[in-house]
Amino acid sequence: MDTEAAAPAMDTAADTAPAESAPAPEAKDEVAAATPADAGRRNPRTEKYKQEVNDLLTAYEQKQARLAAERREAAERAPKPEPEGLREGESWDNIYSKQTPEAQRAMAEMRKAFTRKTQELAAERRRIEAQNRALMDSGIVDQLAAEAGKVPDDFDPFNPEHLQQVIESKVAARLKQVLEPLHKQHQQHESRARYENFKAEHPDLVNDGAIKQGVYAALQKDPTLKLEAAYWMVKGKALAAKQREDADRAEVRRRAHQRAAQVTSRGGRPGKQVLTAEMTDGNAWDIYNRLLKARGQ
Repeated sequence: MDTEAAAPAMDTAADTAPAESAPAPEAKDEVAAATPADAGRRNPRTEKYKQEVNDLLTAYEQKQARLAAERREAAERAPKPEPEGLREGESWDNIYSKQTPEAQRAMAEMRKAFTRKTQELAAERRRIEAQNRALMDSGIVDQLAAEAGKVPDDFDPFNPEHLQQVIESKVAARLKQVLEPLHKQHQQHESRARYENFKAEHPDLVNDGAIKQGVYAALQKDPTLKLEAAYWMVKGKALAAKQREDADRAEVRRRAHQRAAQVTSRGGRPGKQVLTAEMTDGNAWDIYNRLLKARGQ
C-alpha cells in the first residue's frame, strides 16, 4: 500500500523537475545534407544517379536563397549610414542654380521652413535665458542659502514655530541644491558675455599681440586680477612707453633743427644762421638737403 501510494508522488516529482536546456541547433547546410554518405565509393544506377544530382542542385539553390535572405536581414538590421553632406567646392546656391524650376521651388520652401524653425528655436532660447536671468538676478539663491541653515538653537520638537522653521530650512536647502547648477551656469554665461563685449569694445586685446601677451602674463602672475584691470594696466604701460618714445623723437627733431640752423655755408662765418624762412617750415631732412644744395651752388 505504501509503495503504491508513493509511486504517483515520484512520477509527479519527475514531471516537475526542470528539463535540461536543449543544445542550440547547428547551422544547416542543405548541400551537405543532400550529399549521400557513400558518395564516390559506389556505382549507382543511372536513374538513381540522376535523382541524386537533381537533389544536390535543388539543395544548392535552397542554400543560396537562404544565404541571400540572411544577407538582406543583416543589411536591414545594420545601422543606416550618415547622409553625405556638401562636398568640397559645393554650396547650397551652386547646387540650387543647377536644379529644375520644380526642384528650386521645393528647395526654396525647405530653406524657408528651416529658417522659420531656426528663428523659433532662437526666440524660445532667448525666452528661457530671460527667465533664468530673472530668476538668478532675483537673489533667490542667496536667500535660500541664508534660510538653509536657519534652525533654532533651543529647538523644541513640540513647538510648532520651531518645527515650521526646520521644515523651511530643509526645503530651502533642497531648493538651493537644485538651483545651484543653474546659478553657476548663469554666472559662466554672464562672464562669457562680459568678456565678448569687452573684446568687441577693445579689439586691440585680440589684434595687438603685445597687449594680448601682456594681459595673459599679468593674469598668469596674479590669478585674482580681473581681465579689465589687467588690460588697462598693460594698456597704460604701453601708452606711457609710447609717450616717452614720442618725447624722445621730438627732442631729437628739436636738436636736429638747432644744428641745421647753425650750419654755415661755404666761406661763411661759423655760427652764422643760413636758414631762410622757407627752410624753417620743413623737417630736418628737408633742411639738410636744401643746405647741401645751397653749399653746392
